[in-house]
Amino acid sequence: MTEPNAISMVMVSDNSEQAAQTERFLVGPAEQPENNRCWRRLTPTYKCKRDICNKIICWKCKMWMLIVSVATLIAAIIIIVILSIRATPLDDEFIDPKLKTHGIPRYYIGSMKISKYSFTPELMMPQSKNFTSLSNTLKIMLKQVYTTSPALGYYFVDSDIFSFSHGSVIAYYWLQFALPEEQDLLIKYTLSIEVLINILRQHLHTADVRRIMEIEPSSVTLQVANEEYVRNLKTGQCVHRVLLRSKEQTFDSLGLINCSKNSSNYWLVQGESGSSIKATISTKPVGSNCSGVDVATYSSWFPDPKQTVSKFRQTGQPFTSEVIASGNMLLVAFNPTAGCNLSQYSITFLQVPATACGGVLGGTNGSFMSPRYSNDHQEDIICTWNLKLQEHLGAKIFFKDLKLGRSPKPGQFCVIDYLEVNGRRFCGDHQHVCLCSKASSLQIKFHSNQTDIKGFAAGYTATDDCLTDSRCH
Repeated sequence: MTEPNAISMVMVSDNSEQAAQTERFLVGPAEQPENNRCWRRLTPTYKCKRDICNKIICWKCKMWMLIVSVATLIAAIIIIVILSIRATPLDDEFIDPKLKTHGIPRYYIGSMKISKYSFTPELMMPQSKNFTSLSNTLKIMLKQVYTTSPALGYYFVDSDIFSFSHGSVIAYYWLQFALPEEQDLLIKYTLSIEVLINILRQHLHTADVRRIMEIEPSSVTLQVANEEYVRNLKTGQCVHRVLLRSKEQTFDSLGLINCSKNSSNYWLVQGESGSSIKATISTKPVGSNCSGVDVATYSSWFPDPKQTVSKFRQTGQPFTSEVIASGNMLLVAFNPTAGCNLSQYSITFLQVPATACGGVLGGTNGSFMSPRYSNDHQEDIICTWNLKLQEHLGAKIFFKDLKLGRSPKPGQFCVIDYLEVNGRRFCGDHQHVCLCSKASSLQIKFHSNQTDIKGFAAGYTATDDCLTDSRCH
């Protein structure tokens, strides 16, 4: 009877251990009652969170669906931003290797002042050692600036120094970029003049550059350049440099000097400090073989409309035209039409006092302006232009801008700042003034002794009938 009881006791004990294991599995270890209470406290919270995630927000959309959608959208945005940053034109896989050779060329021209150097006559001679040494140093600097630029290096093609001028040496340079067919936004933002200048100025502010070159960042200028002009500067064809001394210099047969027929012809003239340059352009008495040639003169080495001294067109008749620049720099540009031979032309350069201005105007039409027009700096200036046209033709003169200070009070005359045309005076501010004269010869005089007037810009044309335009008087 005893053994069956023992067996029975063992079986009961086994059942108790199994029950204890079952209890530990369901509730937690019996020896850690505190954990059991924690588990019981956390279970309702988990259930609550699960209920919130399954809560229907709209129609069949549950909370967890919304959370997953937002997370997916954020991840997609991050991926797109990363890909956009990598997909720049500077990425190798996006570069068109033919752009720099087949892209649309765009040229800029500018200047910068170098305080460390002083001007010598050799700097007007591209073959001289001084010119070559200084120009190569600056060219390397320009190439480094724009080649290493993350924004501009992809489009930059070439640069060079084409001349130097008096004083603390001023270097004149050009830049070339290549553009794709769609270029409007590129020109407006990436290749804007402001961006190009700021990148160069930022480089010039670095200590190494300032110590070696001593270039004044504030002196940097830049503007869009005429493509043909820069191409001639690159090749050296049809570009002539003249350094004036005390005597005048005359050049005949312009079309026979290092220039092919029908090519534009450029003259860069440098005078001494404190002087002006007078240029006399004429044809031989037998007349010219040109059916037409446009002649433009500028008081800088940029074909800048704001620096225009005069423009006129010669159409085959013998003529003589004379212009005087208001400074010691002059650019003369000849632009012949088809079938034109400049061998009949001659040009003479002469230094005159710095206060001289004016000249002789000819051709069938042209333009002229007051010295330093639009720079708000006219001071003690007296200029006289003599307009001489072909006989039996009159002259029509139109002033698109005439800013000569205050108008005189009633009963008073123009005595301080004025423009006089054949004895008739104008002063004050006017726009679109037009005068017509039957005379083929007119004298135009400009007088100013103030520093706060703009001056004037005018054009003229030969005419045989002044009555056809009611706007002129």
